[in-house]
This record gives sequence, C-alpha cells and structure tokens, in this order.
Amino acid sequence: MGTLSSSLLSCVDSKRCREDQLGRYLSPAEVQMVQQTWRVLSKDLAGLGVAVFINFFETEPDLKMMFPKIVRLNEVSQLEWYVDRDMLQRHAVTVMEGLGAAVESLEDSQFLNSVLMALGQTHAKRNMKPTMLKRLWPSLDVGLKTMLGERYTPEVTEAWRKLYNYICLQMRRGMENPDLPVNISDECLAS
Repeated sequence: MGTLSSSLLSCVDSKRCREDQLGRYLSPAEVQMVQQTWRVLSKDLAGLGVAVFINFFETEPDLKMMFPKIVRLNEVSQLEWYVDRDMLQRHAVTVMEGLGAAVESLEDSQFLNSVLMALGQTHAKRNMKPTMLKRLWPSLDVGLKTMLGERYTPEVTEAWRKLYNYICLQMRRGMENPDLPVNISDECLAS
C-alpha cells in the first residue's frame, strides 16, 4: 500500500493527521454529489478542460508564462500570446483525468493524499507556487457550471469547492516538501 512516510502514518491526533482525512472536509453526502456529477462531467473531459483553461488564461494572464508548451508569444506581435490548441487540449484532458482520479479515490484518503502530494512535488519542480493553485478555482467553477448547467446547485458547488480546497492543501504539502519520499506502489496504482 502507498505511504507518505512513517511519521505521517503514525500520527494520532495532530493537526496534520486531521488534515489528511478527507472526511474532515467533505461529508458523505458531499462526496456522493461530487461523484455523481463527475459521472456527467467525465463524458466530455476535453470540453471541460479546455473551457477551464481558456477561462483561466483570460482571467489570469500573468500565469500564461507558466505554460510554455501551451502558450507562447506570437512571433508577429510580441505583445500577443499564441495558444497551441492541441497542446492545450492534451494538458486540459490530463488535468481533468487527474481530477477524475481524485474523485474516484475519495474513499481512500491515504492513497489520494499520496497522489496529490506527488503531484504537488511535480508542480514545484516546474516553479509553480502554492499560492497559484487557488487561482484555478474560479475557472474550474465556471467550467463546472457550464458543463453541469442546472445540476450545478449551490450544494454541489460547495462540495466541489471543498474538494478543490482539499486538493490544494495536499498539493501544497507536496510543493513545500519536494524531497519527501512519496511511495505509491504499483498495487495501489492499479486499484
């Protein structure tokens, strides 16, 4: 089974241990809402992902430079950015697949935390800062609302917001501890 470290697993009542438990963030009903709406969203990951990232690049233009394979300065006009739609779609689908993996792992906080910490470590190597993670939420919120329509009730919105905050917390832990060993066995990855 995947583990983060013996110190994280052996904690009993510390704040960090409480942060490791998704149940402290989402109720069982909220987990169910996220999983049910994900079944709808997963039918068009490309549509959802592209909508999220187009909105993100429009609302957070200063972060475009963090995506050099997707967004480049236009060769004709150094003041305009060029978006490689194919690369954007590939990245968007990858991110949405990651979100889907998180949704599918909501019953296993330990595995989910391991994956999210490893993802945070990967982002740290790309010079992403923890404060940048939260800046994606408004665009994800717009994408979810667009794709779910009337199904995106205030309760569903709140459940997704809580999940996203939890994802950011665990990724931030990975970003702040880029050298902490995160072991995820092949057995865990297959489940």
